[in-house]
Amino acid sequence: MNTKKPTSIRPSQGIMLGGAILALTALRITVATGGALNEGEALLSVCASHPTGGYVEGPAGTPLLLSFLHFLGVSGISFLRWISPLAALPLSWGVWSIARRVAPHRPAVALWSVLGANLLPPLNIASLTLNGAMLSAALILLTVVAGWHASEPRSKTDKMSFAAWALFGITLAIATLFYQPVGLLLPVALVFRFTNHGMKAFPWKGIVAATLLLLLGWVPSLAWNARHDWIQWSGVATGFDSFHLGGFSLSQGLLIALTSLLIPFLIRWAYSGTTLRVLVVILGGIMATVSTLILLCPSLIPPSLSSPLGVHGLGDVATSAITLRDTRIDSSKQKPFLIASTPGIAALLGDRIRIEYPERPGSPSVFAVESPSLNSSYALWPGYADAVAAGVKDPLYTEEKSVSPFLGHNALYITTESKEELPQTITGAFAAVGLLKELPVTWNGRAVIIRIYQCENYRTLSL
Repeated sequence: MNTKKPTSIRPSQGIMLGGAILALTALRITVATGGALNEGEALLSVCASHPTGGYVEGPAGTPLLLSFLHFLGVSGISFLRWISPLAALPLSWGVWSIARRVAPHRPAVALWSVLGANLLPPLNIASLTLNGAMLSAALILLTVVAGWHASEPRSKTDKMSFAAWALFGITLAIATLFYQPVGLLLPVALVFRFTNHGMKAFPWKGIVAATLLLLLGWVPSLAWNARHDWIQWSGVATGFDSFHLGGFSLSQGLLIALTSLLIPFLIRWAYSGTTLRVLVVILGGIMATVSTLILLCPSLIPPSLSSPLGVHGLGDVATSAITLRDTRIDSSKQKPFLIASTPGIAALLGDRIRIEYPERPGSPSVFAVESPSLNSSYALWPGYADAVAAGVKDPLYTEEKSVSPFLGHNALYITTESKEELPQTITGAFAAVGLLKELPVTWNGRAVIIRIYQCENYRTLSL
């Protein structure tokens, strides 16, 4: 039987590691706050203004956090971009705690594990923007730590065991608001406890408490999905932190959590042989090189991922849209309503434009173009195509009981599309469409032209 006590690291090693992590955090904050709002962040911000138990794009955790921060008066890219870099700190602690359990007699494993996790390219990419990935990854790691701690036997009091399981339940309840399948860690913890320690002094009270807390955390999401035909789980919309790899859509937060969790085991494995150690060192060098390039040159981040560069120049687009709306009034003295080609553009402009439409109270300032698919939360909010006004009484056609309140109105359509690329949902829904203005913007470091079209006489899309 091994009677060695876990050894501790030298103070100098701890100071060096802490200094390196703080320096990395400062660099991430500097890079993150130097950019502009991107599509995903703007969509999260718009969702935060509609607090609910879930969204088509994913769980409600990040939007609800933003709602709370907005309530406290915290807003603006320079403040919100701090969240992801700071979330890397509890994630690092989670890696440290797991590594100390994996190799209690080798403190160097914990040191190298924390450093290795902070060199992960996916982690460094996610830490530069706010798409919820770092928050969900950190919470998953903290839940793993809490579950591991709860599943360990205690020889003192039942009260300590109950507190450990209750803490596990609290972390499960919070984490499930950001990543719903995290609740599967509860049966994993139960199996781990039973496999290693059997039924002796099984903590039934604590397990019941953890289960009830998990169910409490699941209530908002389950209630929302039940009201919306479980649309969130049907995959019709791209998730807040999703990215595409081949034909698959993956969660960036889950990827970071899994790779961070595996690193302590990889480092411990490297101590078993020289060849393995060399391979791990080479892998670490590659990760460090890629992460350095990401932090020093964020324009290298792939277009499919959230970029800290964001979209520059939208202020001119918003100003032009407001000016055109005020000057191009139709014959019935109505100003045009605003439509964007994608939910991302609608959210970016909606962050700068405040319009209230008396025709559709509670609607966003900039509508996303109508779509037959529920590919974003805009589909659940008041839209310009909704038939909510009384239809015109016609003795020859009596089936149309209600119509869109914007019927006959003009609109401004804001898009990156050329005239030939305009969708049928625009060309078929308006009597005439003409280009008014073109404006250059910088989109994640690339030059893009934003076009504003005038769309006359909305007549709804023909079936």
